[in-house]
Parts: sequence; structure tokens; C-alpha cells
Amino acid sequence: MCLSGVSLKGGPPKQQHQQPQEQGRAQQQPQRTQQQQGPGGVQASALRSEMAGMQLTRVNKGDEELVSKQRRLPGTQGRVIKVESNHLQLNLGKLETAYHYDVAIKPDKPKIYPAYDGKKNWYTASPLTNNLNDIIESDITINEDDDRAKVFKVEVKFANKVDMRPLRNFLTQPVTPQEAIQVVDIVLRMAPVQTCIPVGKSFFVKPTNTIIELGEGMEMYHGFFQSAIRGWKPFLNVDVAHKAFPKSLNVIDSFVEVLSTFRYKFVPENLSRLDRMQQETLTKFVKSLRVSCMIPNAPSSRKNYKVNGLEGSSRNSVFKFNNVQMSVEEYFLKTKNYRLKYPQYPTLWVGNPQRADKILLPIELCTIIEGQAVQRKMTEEQTRNMIKQSATNTTLRKSKIMDGIKRSNFNQSPTVKEFGFSVGDQFLQLDARVLQPPELKYKSSVCKVSKGVWRSNTFLNPATINSWTFVCANRYPPKPDEYSRMVSMFESSARDVGMVFASKATMPFVNVQGRQTYMDALQLFKSIKGKYDVVFVIVPDNGPQYSYVKKAAEIAVGCLTQCIKIGTVSKRLNPQTTANILLKVNSKMNGVNHSISITPPIMRRPVMIMGADVTHPGPDALHIPSVAAVTASHDPKAFQYNICWRLQNPQVEIIADLESITEEHLRFFYEKTRHKPEAIIFFRDGVSEGQFEQVRRAEIMAIRSACKKMQGQDYEPKITFLVVQKRHHTRLFPMNPRDSEDRNLNVPAANKTFFGHELLVEMSLRSSR
Repeated sequence: MCLSGVSLKGGPPKQQHQQPQEQGRAQQQPQRTQQQQGPGGVQASALRSEMAGMQLTRVNKGDEELVSKQRRLPGTQGRVIKVESNHLQLNLGKLETAYHYDVAIKPDKPKIYPAYDGKKNWYTASPLTNNLNDIIESDITINEDDDRAKVFKVEVKFANKVDMRPLRNFLTQPVTPQEAIQVVDIVLRMAPVQTCIPVGKSFFVKPTNTIIELGEGMEMYHGFFQSAIRGWKPFLNVDVAHKAFPKSLNVIDSFVEVLSTFRYKFVPENLSRLDRMQQETLTKFVKSLRVSCMIPNAPSSRKNYKVNGLEGSSRNSVFKFNNVQMSVEEYFLKTKNYRLKYPQYPTLWVGNPQRADKILLPIELCTIIEGQAVQRKMTEEQTRNMIKQSATNTTLRKSKIMDGIKRSNFNQSPTVKEFGFSVGDQFLQLDARVLQPPELKYKSSVCKVSKGVWRSNTFLNPATINSWTFVCANRYPPKPDEYSRMVSMFESSARDVGMVFASKATMPFVNVQGRQTYMDALQLFKSIKGKYDVVFVIVPDNGPQYSYVKKAAEIAVGCLTQCIKIGTVSKRLNPQTTANILLKVNSKMNGVNHSISITPPIMRRPVMIMGADVTHPGPDALHIPSVAAVTASHDPKAFQYNICWRLQNPQVEIIADLESITEEHLRFFYEKTRHKPEAIIFFRDGVSEGQFEQVRRAEIMAIRSACKKMQGQDYEPKITFLVVQKRHHTRLFPMNPRDSEDRNLNVPAANKTFFGHELLVEMSLRSSR
């Protein structure tokens, strides 16, 4: 986890208020809010009026543009250990200006990559001509994969100059110059692109020894990620990467793999009678892939095409050829002298999708071309297999990173040399601190955390469950004795943690009927609405049933659920597992599991902790909206949270309605505590480095505006805005194996590492497991 943040300070309050005592348990479950729904029972106007009467005098005016440049040096707490980071020193030479050119290639970009980013951007270390306004045009002939020559028209025109100096001295410009960083990334990209398959900032090669099967027609390629970053000096961050690629197979064999599961082996004969769902699955898999079509024993017939979709069989698909109507099967027999073996199988629609007459190819003649990077979400099975194959210890991970660096051979690249850049070959060495973990307070004891784990005790505020039952959304429900054992374990674990099951689980335990679709789940939960405090739902180990249950029960109907996988019920159920599940159930019932034994200084005053993220649809889902969700605490221990969410335009990272959301959270906080927060700590997830400034400006302004709406210009609580990055590529390796606490030689939990010095600090934090 990496943290970057700013702190915006309004004046400290003139009138101090003591933090209220812990509130009693709230309603059945945390309030959920959308659009104009406010907290229950309190009108917005009445709240504004009452809050306005509690004046907080501003001493120093807050400013959305204020960014503190006074950064403290790393602290002194914790045990110091030496670690290495996968950051290589980056020497940018003496280059002061790079020249940016726009490149236009017609009819399409070539399948090789000159000294540019493969799209529109071309950077040089010196001007191409004396007159920057000159437009350079040229025709380039390149042989395609099937040896056919293709002519490309290239047009190069000057775009702008890029100042590279701020990368060497961050004091001249506190905000990272994104285009200068882009120049470095594109220049360094030229080294690995000659021997690897580029996908964004990652580069892949097919394994030479063993094919790593992911299932459903896909295999895994090894690779590495590289990105120039700007710390107190430039670095190149290099990490391992893995990606799924379509296997280079005959399309028939590929389709068989796609439709086969661990329970069901699909046979090729069934390709002649596909149902609608199977057709959709195959179309989704093959669309946009490039295939090579060749008649057996006729190499000169080989041609490459891009697939648009799946069509009818070769026998039934007809078209006009020389004014004569014939089927695809007849065409190959009469004009190519080739009799199809499987004319009853579907065809591939390829070529220009705007063409009036579709080009249809028999799948038996088509082979998927190797090394195609596809931007698709993997299935659960593929994801599981990739995690199994890619999980390694730190020693092997470091070895793979070094292999990627050697493969790139940056310092021998002509492009890198031309720009005067060079890359070091040693990892960055840093001091890290292993912090003492806080002790956790339970109802009758204080628990110590060791190596990121602890054993729970009686909950601080255990919930009471008056009515509960089980529902099965799996095709094969648990056996009666499995249900009986599960009920007994939950009752026993509940007694251990102090929770009260006021009655036995209500029987009979019902099943989701039909094909267990969303509508089937919706019908069941409508029938039991309001009957139970919590419903335990058995779901399959994989598949869409979990999302169906959550959408139907908690969004559409309003039933509180706790899902349990069928594999857990039948194989892995034990007292520790049921106790862990009750941790979630108690929180959902507005209980409090535990708290930090010594209250942090910042929590001794009224403070609201907020967390925000925007979830985007997959890369191939172009018309599905993004979901912005913001939670906020409303109790002194920061254990209970309210949630607001909004739908917004796809792929938009800034939370569009954050002002309204913050206003709702402030009202809810005041309703629960009768105090306004004197400080707001805002944790923001999902923001890339290039979006820091844009998100900071827009969202802090929205929070400030919401505060002023609640009381006017005089209410300006302190705001700390922290960007939390989980999907970063910074990896830490303990230099002394004895400093690790596990067999994979990871750095210890609660490890804090600082990058930089007193004016520019980035902290990397490894949380508990």
C-alpha cells in the first residue's frame, strides 16, 4: 500500500466539544443512501438550522490550493531493517528539451513499432528539420504476417517541445510533469519492444519450456512491467507481470476448450448444434482475434483476417459468386478444389465489417495467430489458475525482475543512447521500520497482534440475532447432517464471542428454485422479506450466483445476508472459520468487534473518516456506468460506517456528486453524535499518479463546498486527503532473510518504508495480512 496526501487546514475551533461517549447500537444495519435520500427522520433544513447554532470560529482561512511543502523526515518508532526496492536509478543525462511530433499512418498503424509509442506520439532528442513547422510525409512498405506487402502513408508534424529539466530537480516544479515522464517511458520502451509483446507498460514473452494452461482456450505469458517514476530523483520501477493470451490452436480445438468445464467435456460433434448461450460464449471469445486461414498442403493460400463474429454453418451459409448463388461448402469445393470435412460446423465472419457481402471462413481451416494481447476480463477459473502459477517467494520474484532487466538491455538500445539516458542495474536500498502493532480491546481483555494475526475474544459490543435461517443458491444443497453441524458450530462460536442467537435457525432451509438466476433469487427473497435478522446463503465456489444473491437481497429487497461458499461448508468448516464469519455478521448487525486499546490522539476529538473509490466496468464494457461509493464513520471508534453511492459516466475517475454525498455524510454524523467533525480524513483509492492533481483539486473543493453548505463560510474543518494505491508495482525485499517473518521471505507486516527526503516523501506501508 502506498500513501500520498495533502493536508488542508482550516482554523482550530474556538469552542471545544468533548468527544461523545460511544453510541448505542444503531438500527438493523448501516444506512444506505442514493440520490436525494437523507438520513432517516431528520430533515435537512432542521439539521442545518441546529448545526448553525453551534459556531466553530475560523482562525486561519482554508485554501483549496494550499499544499504543504514542509514534509517531516521519517519518524523514529519501530525496529529498523534494511530492504531493497525494485527501483533502478535512472540517469537522464543532460537533455533539456525533447521534441514531440504527431504521427499519422494510413491506412492503419504498422505491426512493428518505430521510435515512437506505436500510436500517435513520436519524440526526438533534436529537431527533425530546421523549421519545426515542416510536415514530413513518406510511404513505407511493410510485409504483413502472411508475407503480403502493405503500403503505409506516414505523416509527421511537430506538436510541441517538452521541458525535461524538472525531472532532474523537483524543487523547480512540485507537481510531476506528466509529459516529461511520458517521454522517458516511451524512450525506454524502445529497448524491450524489439523482442517482447508490448501491452501498455508491460512486455511479455511466451514461455519456451512449458505451456502454462489457464483453461478455456487461454495460456499465460511471463513478462515484466516498467515505468519511469519521479521521486527525489528519477527511478525506473520494474516488476513482474503475467497475462492471459489466446492459445495458437485450430479454431475447432480452441472452441472445444472454451466450452469445456471441469464437470463437462465438450466434444467437437456438438459444434453443429450450439445453443444460444454457447454461441454467445464463442462469439465473445473469438471476436477481434486475428486468425490465419490456409487450405491444407497449400501454403500459398494462407491469409490473415480479423474476426468480427460467428455465423451459420458452411453448408447453410450462401452468397453470390460470379452471379451464381452457392454455399460456403460449394465455394471451396468448386473454386479451391477442397472438400470440407465439417461443413455442419459454424463459420467465422472476417474482414471489413462494412462490406455488403460477408466473408465467411470454415473454422476447420482457421488457426488463431500466436501472441495476441486481448483486453478482456478473465473468468474465475482463469484467474484462479493464474494466481496459482504466479504466486512466488520474493527470491524468485526478484530473479524474474532481473531477467526482465537483462532482456531489455536498456543501455545498449540506440534510442536510449540517443537521448543520453542510462539505467542502473542495482535495486534501491532503503531503511524500513517495523512498527509495533496496536493492541486490540475486546469486552473483557486486551489482545496483542503478532505477525499480523491475532485471536479474537468476546466482542466489544456483540449483537443479538432474534431470527435467522439458511438459504441455498447452489445446485446441490448441503446434506442434512452438514446443515446440522454448521448450525451447531455457529451457535458455539457465537457463545464464544458473546453474540446471542435468541432462537434456533428457522427451518426448513429453502433453495433458490429454477436455474438460480437473478429473477429466481429475487422471487425467493421477496417471499421472506422482513422475517429474519440475517440470512446465511450457501453459494457455489464460482459463478454468478453470489452477485445475483447480493443484488436481489440487499439492493432490491432489503434482506441482510451472509454468503458462505459450498466448498467451505463441505470441506473447510471449523470453529475458526465460523468465528471469522461472525466477525462480518456482527459488523453488519451494527455490533462492534473490537477497538484500539489506546485511542489515537486524532480520534480524541470529533473526526469523520471517509473512504472513497470508483469502480469501473471491464475494458470491453463500453456502455456500463461506473459506480462511485463513499463511506464515512459516525461513531467515536470509527467502526461503524454509513455508505452513499452514485452511478456516473463510464471510466470517469473523479466522483461527480461528491459534494452532495459529503453533505449527506455530515448530516448523518451530526444526527448520530450531535457534533460536527472538527477534522475529516479522506482516504481515496483508485487514483493513478497522473490523476493526483486533477482529483485533488476537484474533490477537495467538493468537500469544502459541502462543509460550507452545512453552516456557511465559518465551518472549515481540517481536511487530510490521502491517496491510497494498492495496485502499485513497488515491491520490497528484506536484505537479511532473518528480518522476514514467513517462509516466502516477505517484509514483515506493519512495515513502513519512506522514499525521498524532507521535501518529497512517499510512504510504502505493508499492512497486516
